[in-house]
Amino acid sequence: MKLSSFLEDIKENEKEVVYYCCNHLLSKKFDVENDSVTYDELKEMFVDYNNFSKLLNDSAGIIYKKYEADLNDVYKTVCSKFNEDPDNKYVFDFRLARVANQEPAQFLNIEDKDTQETVIEKFEDKINTILESKYYNDNKNELSNDLIIPQRTLELIKSAAEAS
Repeated sequence: MKLSSFLEDIKENEKEVVYYCCNHLLSKKFDVENDSVTYDELKEMFVDYNNFSKLLNDSAGIIYKKYEADLNDVYKTVCSKFNEDPDNKYVFDFRLARVANQEPAQFLNIEDKDTQETVIEKFEDKINTILESKYYNDNKNELSNDLIIPQRTLELIKSAAEAS
């Protein structure tokens, strides 16, 4: 698939922010005017959420400020172009990596109680987002063990913060 054709389709049929993100992501790896890739390669580049967010990280300010958009909304649009569910294994793995292996000390060493409470709430929100996701619930039997340690860490942090 010619990248210029793919981008032209995005430009004509999607919001400007989606075109901006697709062009930015592809420009990092290819000559978008001349290069071609297979449909599967293209799909993998966009649907792999870790790759998607990493390649767009340097333009987050533009996405949020200029377009007043959210990267997840762009991701959902791109997934729909590839007939992929945006609540998928890639997103689950990305979210899990953000809650796995958290050290309780990093939360408990925050001296300001309001800041500590906010940080703990954000950690809890991240865990709840995973627990409420369609992908997690569809695969709960296989995935629930992955969340045991983050959930226990959260319980430990909350009880230690309340005790102090």
